[in-house]
Amino acid sequence: MQLCLWCILTSLWEKMTPQILFVILVVLLLIADHVKKRRPKNFPPGPLLFPFVGTVVDFKQPIHIECVFQLTGRYGNIFSVQFGNLTFVVVNGYQLVKEALVHQAEVFADRPHIPLLHEIFKGLGLISSNGRIWRQQRKFVLSALKSIGVSFEERIQEESRYLTEAIEEEKGQPFDPHYKINSAVSNIICSITFGERFEYHDSQFQELLHLLAETLLLIGNFWGQLYNAFPWLMRWFPGPHNKIFKHWKKLKYFVNGVIAKHKEDWNSSETRDFIDCYLKEIEKSKDDSISYFNEENLLCSTLDLFLTGTETAATTIRWALLYMAVYPKIQGRFCNGLKLKLTGSPGN
Repeated sequence: MQLCLWCILTSLWEKMTPQILFVILVVLLLIADHVKKRRPKNFPPGPLLFPFVGTVVDFKQPIHIECVFQLTGRYGNIFSVQFGNLTFVVVNGYQLVKEALVHQAEVFADRPHIPLLHEIFKGLGLISSNGRIWRQQRKFVLSALKSIGVSFEERIQEESRYLTEAIEEEKGQPFDPHYKINSAVSNIICSITFGERFEYHDSQFQELLHLLAETLLLIGNFWGQLYNAFPWLMRWFPGPHNKIFKHWKKLKYFVNGVIAKHKEDWNSSETRDFIDCYLKEIEKSKDDSISYFNEENLLCSTLDLFLTGTETAATTIRWALLYMAVYPKIQGRFCNGLKLKLTGSPGN
């Protein structure tokens, strides 16, 4: 019986053509993709899933909120979409978001597995870590930032003076505030984490900001999302996404240099900045076999603070300036409120 079956299979294989093999391969891939992407029972509804690509939605760059509203109108306030191998559940509406992220925070606390971030951070630091390592790092970072001698408010006030001087250098002429604002916000983060600030025209500092801005842009653009959807393919595929890893190496090299300088003159009794705090915690936990305090986590946590702290705050400030430029009445109300806070009188 086995011999007969073997003969049949051998005969069929000999009659196979490349075209037939290709069709069989495609069918098997389609079946595997369907089984993998099939929505579980009671899973939030969503648009039709296409083989390999998932959901085909008119999400332009940047994503238009109108598209989310259209899907909400069709599928309700909780729906799902899929891009490549990544499945997303979209929660829309204040009450639902509060219920998920506040009242059931523990249930929704895990980080999604985002291939690009995992490739960069290796599950370390604050952004891409999970579970015990995330709780340990987060608790320490919050405690360390509070224990540093100079407060955030004092650093902000100090840097505001430098920013004001840089703006006054323009002598009232129109200029793009992008790099000045980014430099100011980044300097606040640098003074907290590295223990020093940089001059706005410092070439090394500006290169650092350029690497940061381009890295975040590439992570969020089409190529970055394509990598997240098809990491097994994009890892070997040429394209702009490869710049992310080159830039990341340069950023790591810079921060490693700062850490090395701190280690040279480190004094456990004197805490100058975040890196000093972390080095002290590494020394304190060196005999703890389950501790996650090490130099790799120090590197990733420092870069996390630098990356997320700079871009988010700087973008918010630039948006506020643009908003006030477009709506002069809002600008007037803001100025009056600021004068009232600083001088006690609303001004004219």
